[in-house]
Amino acid sequence: MPSPTTPMHGKLAAIYRLRPNGFEGDGLNDVTWGTAYSGASSRYYDVEIMTEGTPDKYKWRKDGGAWDDNGAAGYSITGAAQTLDDGQAITFAATTGHTAGDRWSIGNLKDEACTESGTEAQITASARRILNPNATPTFTDTGSKNVLIVDHTRGKAIFDGNVTVVTVAGNNGYVPLSALEEVGYLVDWSFQASLELAAIPKAGDDWQSYIPGQAGGSGGAGGYFIGGESFFDAFEDNADGTQKYFFLELYNYDPDQDQTGDHFNVWVTFDSFAVNPAINQVVKEAITFQLHGIPSFTANA
Repeated sequence: MPSPTTPMHGKLAAIYRLRPNGFEGDGLNDVTWGTAYSGASSRYYDVEIMTEGTPDKYKWRKDGGAWDDNGAAGYSITGAAQTLDDGQAITFAATTGHTAGDRWSIGNLKDEACTESGTEAQITASARRILNPNATPTFTDTGSKNVLIVDHTRGKAIFDGNVTVVTVAGNNGYVPLSALEEVGYLVDWSFQASLELAAIPKAGDDWQSYIPGQAGGSGGAGGYFIGGESFFDAFEDNADGTQKYFFLELYNYDPDQDQTGDHFNVWVTFDSFAVNPAINQVVKEAITFQLHGIPSFTANA
Protein backbone atom coordinates (compact mmCIF):
# COMPACT_ATOMS: atom_id res chain seq x y z
CA MET A 1 0.00 0.00 0.00
CA PRO A 2 1.50 3.40 -0.93
CA SER A 3 1.78 6.29 1.52
CA PRO A 4 -1.37 8.38 1.94
CA THR A 5 -1.32 12.14 1.43
CA THR A 6 -1.92 12.61 5.15
CA PRO A 7 0.40 10.45 7.26
CA MET A 8 -1.19 8.33 9.96
CA HIS A 9 0.04 7.99 13.56
CA GLY A 10 2.43 10.88 13.27
CA LYS A 11 5.98 11.02 11.99
CA LEU A 12 7.81 8.74 14.39
CA ALA A 13 11.28 7.29 14.07
CA ALA A 14 13.34 4.62 15.79
CA ILE A 15 17.02 5.34 16.43
CA TYR A 16 19.55 2.53 16.36
CA ARG A 17 23.13 2.79 17.50
CA LEU A 18 25.73 0.76 15.68
CA ARG A 19 27.39 -0.69 18.72
CA PRO A 20 31.19 -0.23 18.71
CA ASN A 21 32.57 -3.74 18.07
CA GLY A 22 28.94 -4.89 18.08
CA PHE A 23 29.03 -4.49 21.88
CA GLU A 24 26.00 -4.87 24.12
CA GLY A 25 26.35 -4.70 27.89
CA ASP A 26 27.45 -2.64 30.87
CA GLY A 27 31.03 -3.84 31.36
CA LEU A 28 34.37 -3.29 29.70
CA ASN A 29 34.32 -2.97 25.91
CA ASP A 30 37.93 -3.74 24.99
CA VAL A 31 37.51 -6.14 22.06
CA THR A 32 39.32 -6.10 18.73
CA TRP A 33 37.81 -8.35 16.07
CA GLY A 34 40.15 -10.16 13.69
CA THR A 35 39.66 -9.63 9.95
CA ALA A 36 40.98 -12.96 8.67
CA TYR A 37 37.68 -14.85 8.44
CA SER A 38 38.16 -17.61 5.85
CA GLY A 39 34.89 -19.57 5.92
CA ALA A 40 33.20 -20.82 2.77
CA SER A 41 30.08 -18.69 3.24
CA SER A 42 28.81 -15.62 5.09
CA ARG A 43 28.55 -15.90 8.86
CA TYR A 44 27.99 -13.71 11.88
CA TYR A 45 29.47 -14.39 15.31
CA ASP A 46 28.43 -13.57 18.86
CA VAL A 47 30.80 -13.75 21.83
CA GLU A 48 29.42 -13.47 25.36
CA ILE A 49 31.05 -13.31 28.79
CA MET A 50 30.02 -16.42 30.75
CA THR A 51 31.65 -15.84 34.11
CA GLU A 52 33.70 -13.19 35.83
CA GLY A 53 36.95 -14.19 37.43
CA THR A 54 40.71 -14.30 37.05
CA PRO A 55 40.50 -14.58 34.13
CA ASP A 56 36.97 -13.93 32.80
CA LYS A 57 35.52 -16.66 30.56
CA TYR A 58 33.47 -16.48 27.39
CA LYS A 59 31.36 -18.58 25.04
CA TRP A 60 30.64 -18.08 21.35
CA ARG A 61 28.23 -19.02 18.57
CA LYS A 62 27.68 -18.37 14.87
CA ASP A 63 24.52 -17.44 12.99
CA GLY A 64 22.51 -17.46 16.21
CA GLY A 65 23.00 -21.23 16.70
CA ALA A 66 23.96 -23.21 19.78
CA TRP A 67 26.59 -21.72 22.07
CA ASP A 68 30.03 -23.31 22.21
CA ASP A 69 30.89 -23.03 25.90
CA ASN A 70 33.78 -25.50 25.97
CA GLY A 71 31.74 -28.16 27.70
CA ALA A 72 30.21 -25.70 30.17
CA ALA A 73 33.72 -24.69 31.32
CA GLY A 74 33.92 -21.57 29.16
CA TYR A 75 36.99 -20.27 27.35
CA SER A 76 39.50 -18.37 29.46
CA ILE A 77 40.45 -14.94 28.14
CA THR A 78 44.19 -14.84 27.48
CA GLY A 79 44.68 -11.28 26.25
CA ALA A 80 46.06 -12.62 22.94
CA ALA A 81 44.15 -13.26 19.71
CA GLN A 82 41.87 -16.28 20.19
CA THR A 83 40.39 -18.01 17.14
CA LEU A 84 36.73 -18.99 17.27
CA ASP A 85 36.19 -20.71 13.93
CA ASP A 86 37.32 -20.47 10.28
CA GLY A 87 39.97 -17.87 11.02
CA GLN A 88 37.64 -15.53 12.92
CA ALA A 89 39.57 -14.32 15.94
CA ILE A 90 38.80 -12.03 18.85
CA THR A 91 41.24 -10.24 21.16
CA PHE A 92 40.42 -8.89 24.62
CA ALA A 93 42.78 -6.19 25.86
CA ALA A 94 42.17 -7.19 29.47
CA THR A 95 41.69 -10.65 30.98
CA THR A 96 39.43 -9.38 33.78
CA GLY A 97 36.97 -6.56 34.38
CA HIS A 98 34.15 -7.68 32.07
CA THR A 99 30.57 -8.29 33.16
CA ALA A 100 28.71 -11.58 32.74
CA GLY A 101 26.29 -11.23 29.84
CA ASP A 102 28.38 -8.66 27.92
CA ARG A 103 28.21 -9.56 24.23
CA TRP A 104 29.97 -8.63 20.98
CA SER A 105 28.87 -9.33 17.37
CA ILE A 106 30.44 -9.22 13.92
CA GLY A 107 29.04 -10.00 10.45
CA ASN A 108 31.24 -11.34 7.63
CA LEU A 109 30.28 -11.56 3.95
CA LYS A 110 31.89 -14.26 1.82
CA ASP A 111 30.89 -14.75 -1.83
CA GLU A 112 27.41 -13.56 -0.86
CA ALA A 113 24.90 -14.05 -3.69
CA CYS A 114 23.08 -11.11 -5.24
CA THR A 115 19.97 -10.62 -7.33
CA GLU A 116 20.97 -8.78 -10.50
CA SER A 117 18.85 -6.42 -12.61
CA GLY A 118 20.44 -4.29 -15.33
CA THR A 119 23.09 -2.13 -13.74
CA GLU A 120 22.05 -3.01 -10.18
CA ALA A 121 22.75 -5.90 -7.83
CA GLN A 122 21.26 -6.43 -4.38
CA ILE A 123 22.22 -8.96 -1.73
CA THR A 124 19.57 -11.67 -1.98
CA ALA A 125 19.43 -12.54 1.74
CA SER A 126 17.46 -9.71 3.36
CA ALA A 127 19.09 -10.30 6.77
CA ARG A 128 22.49 -9.30 5.31
CA ARG A 129 21.50 -6.08 3.57
CA ILE A 130 22.40 -3.54 6.26
CA LEU A 131 26.01 -2.80 5.38
CA ASN A 132 28.61 -1.46 7.78
CA PRO A 133 29.33 2.18 6.83
CA ASN A 134 32.72 1.89 8.55
CA ALA A 135 33.80 -1.16 6.50
CA THR A 136 32.08 -1.16 3.10
CA PRO A 137 32.19 -4.65 1.54
CA THR A 138 33.31 -5.28 -2.05
CA PHE A 139 30.80 -6.01 -4.82
CA THR A 140 32.41 -7.99 -7.68
CA ASP A 141 30.84 -8.56 -11.11
CA THR A 142 32.00 -11.51 -13.25
CA GLY A 143 31.50 -9.24 -16.25
CA SER A 144 34.05 -6.75 -14.84
CA LYS A 145 31.63 -3.83 -14.50
CA ASN A 146 32.73 -1.18 -12.00
CA VAL A 147 30.83 -0.14 -8.89
CA LEU A 148 29.61 3.46 -8.91
CA ILE A 149 27.47 3.60 -5.76
CA VAL A 150 26.97 1.34 -2.73
CA ASP A 151 23.68 1.61 -0.84
CA HIS A 152 24.43 0.78 2.81
CA THR A 153 20.76 0.57 3.84
CA ARG A 154 19.59 -1.93 1.19
CA GLY A 155 22.71 -3.96 0.45
CA LYS A 156 22.70 -2.79 -3.14
CA ALA A 157 25.30 -1.56 -5.64
CA ILE A 158 24.95 0.35 -8.90
CA PHE A 159 27.47 -0.37 -11.66
CA ASP A 160 28.65 1.43 -14.79
CA GLY A 161 26.96 -1.14 -17.06
CA ASN A 162 24.69 -4.16 -17.06
CA VAL A 163 26.07 -6.78 -14.69
CA THR A 164 26.43 -10.54 -15.12
CA VAL A 165 26.83 -12.35 -11.78
CA VAL A 166 27.66 -10.32 -8.68
CA THR A 167 28.95 -11.51 -5.32
CA VAL A 168 29.87 -9.56 -2.19
CA ALA A 169 32.72 -10.09 0.26
CA GLY A 170 33.98 -8.23 3.29
CA ASN A 171 34.91 -9.12 6.84
CA ASN A 172 32.84 -6.99 9.22
CA GLY A 173 30.97 -5.96 6.08
CA TYR A 174 27.38 -6.30 7.22
CA VAL A 175 25.58 -5.46 10.43
CA PRO A 176 23.65 -8.32 12.08
CA LEU A 177 20.59 -7.24 14.06
CA SER A 178 22.40 -8.17 17.27
CA ALA A 179 24.93 -5.40 16.55
CA LEU A 180 22.24 -2.69 16.44
CA GLU A 181 20.85 -1.25 19.65
CA GLU A 182 17.53 0.61 19.67
CA VAL A 183 18.28 3.61 21.82
CA GLY A 184 15.54 6.16 21.27
CA TYR A 185 12.82 7.77 19.23
CA LEU A 186 12.28 10.86 17.14
CA VAL A 187 9.00 12.70 16.64
CA ASP A 188 8.01 15.14 13.93
CA TRP A 189 11.00 14.29 11.75
CA SER A 190 11.86 15.56 8.29
CA PHE A 191 14.69 15.16 5.86
CA GLN A 192 15.61 16.76 2.58
CA ALA A 193 17.66 15.25 -0.21
CA SER A 194 19.32 17.39 -2.85
CA LEU A 195 21.34 16.92 -6.01
CA GLU A 196 24.05 19.34 -7.06
CA LEU A 197 23.75 20.50 -10.66
CA ALA A 198 26.25 22.25 -12.90
CA ALA A 199 24.79 24.50 -15.60
CA ILE A 200 26.12 23.88 -19.13
CA PRO A 201 24.38 26.53 -21.27
CA LYS A 202 25.43 26.90 -24.88
CA ALA A 203 24.95 29.81 -27.25
CA GLY A 204 21.58 29.56 -28.95
CA ASP A 205 19.93 27.38 -26.31
CA ASP A 206 16.43 28.40 -25.27
CA TRP A 207 16.57 26.36 -22.04
CA GLN A 208 19.20 25.69 -19.43
CA SER A 209 20.98 22.32 -19.46
CA TYR A 210 22.58 20.72 -16.41
CA ILE A 211 24.98 17.96 -15.47
CA PRO A 212 24.05 16.15 -12.25
CA GLY A 213 26.71 15.98 -9.56
CA GLN A 214 26.76 14.59 -6.03
CA ALA A 215 23.62 13.98 -4.00
CA GLY A 216 23.30 14.60 -0.29
CA GLY A 217 20.79 15.31 2.39
CA SER A 218 20.02 16.57 5.86
CA GLY A 219 17.15 16.43 8.29
CA GLY A 220 15.94 17.04 11.79
CA ALA A 221 13.30 16.37 14.38
CA GLY A 222 11.36 18.45 16.87
CA GLY A 223 11.69 15.98 19.71
CA TYR A 224 14.11 13.33 20.81
CA PHE A 225 13.84 10.79 23.59
CA ILE A 226 16.46 8.32 24.61
CA GLY A 227 16.29 6.14 27.69
CA GLY A 228 19.15 6.73 30.10
CA GLU A 229 20.97 9.07 27.74
CA SER A 230 20.39 12.31 25.87
CA PHE A 231 21.22 13.55 22.42
CA PHE A 232 24.26 15.28 23.92
CA ASP A 233 25.80 11.85 24.52
CA ALA A 234 25.28 10.96 20.86
CA PHE A 235 26.66 14.36 19.81
CA GLU A 236 29.81 13.74 21.88
CA ASP A 237 30.19 10.28 20.35
CA ASN A 238 30.02 11.83 16.87
CA ALA A 239 32.56 14.49 17.77
CA ASP A 240 35.19 12.17 19.22
CA GLY A 241 34.67 9.40 16.66
CA THR A 242 33.42 6.85 19.21
CA GLN A 243 30.20 6.42 17.26
CA LYS A 244 30.21 7.91 13.77
CA TYR A 245 26.85 6.79 12.43
CA PHE A 246 23.36 6.05 13.65
CA PHE A 247 20.71 4.05 11.77
CA LEU A 248 17.24 5.63 11.56
CA GLU A 249 13.89 4.10 10.64
CA LEU A 250 11.68 7.07 9.74
CA TYR A 251 8.00 6.07 9.72
CA ASN A 252 5.29 8.09 8.00
CA TYR A 253 2.55 5.45 7.68
CA ASP A 254 2.20 2.58 10.12
CA PRO A 255 -1.51 1.75 10.51
CA ASP A 256 -0.83 -1.35 12.62
CA GLN A 257 1.64 0.57 14.81
CA ASP A 258 4.02 -2.40 14.75
CA GLN A 259 6.99 -0.91 12.88
CA THR A 260 6.10 -2.62 9.60
CA GLY A 261 4.65 0.44 7.88
CA ASP A 262 6.02 2.78 5.21
CA HIS A 263 9.40 4.06 6.32
CA PHE A 264 12.76 5.35 5.18
CA ASN A 265 16.01 3.75 6.34
CA VAL A 266 19.12 5.90 6.47
CA TRP A 267 22.52 6.13 8.14
CA VAL A 268 23.06 9.58 9.67
CA THR A 269 25.47 11.67 11.69
CA PHE A 270 23.92 14.00 14.28
CA ASP A 271 25.36 17.48 13.95
CA SER A 272 23.40 19.86 16.20
CA PHE A 273 20.87 19.98 18.97
CA ALA A 274 18.93 22.57 20.93
CA VAL A 275 16.96 22.45 24.16
CA ASN A 276 14.14 24.97 24.38
CA PRO A 277 11.61 23.83 27.01
CA ALA A 278 8.33 25.57 27.60
CA ILE A 279 6.88 25.98 31.08
CA ASN A 280 4.86 22.96 32.20
CA GLN A 281 5.95 20.90 29.20
CA VAL A 282 8.23 17.90 28.91
CA VAL A 283 11.75 18.95 27.98
CA LYS A 284 12.64 17.81 24.47
CA GLU A 285 15.78 18.16 22.41
CA ALA A 286 15.45 19.37 18.83
CA ILE A 287 18.11 17.86 16.60
CA THR A 288 19.48 17.97 13.08
CA PHE A 289 21.44 15.35 11.20
CA GLN A 290 23.32 14.78 7.95
CA LEU A 291 22.55 11.78 5.76
CA HIS A 292 25.40 9.34 5.16
CA GLY A 293 24.87 7.66 1.81
CA ILE A 294 21.58 6.79 0.14
CA PRO A 295 18.27 6.66 2.04
CA SER A 296 16.00 3.75 1.13
CA PHE A 297 12.24 3.25 1.30
CA THR A 298 10.30 0.22 2.54
CA ALA A 299 6.56 -0.01 1.83
CA ASN A 300 3.93 -0.97 4.40
CA ALA A 301 3.94 -4.75 4.89
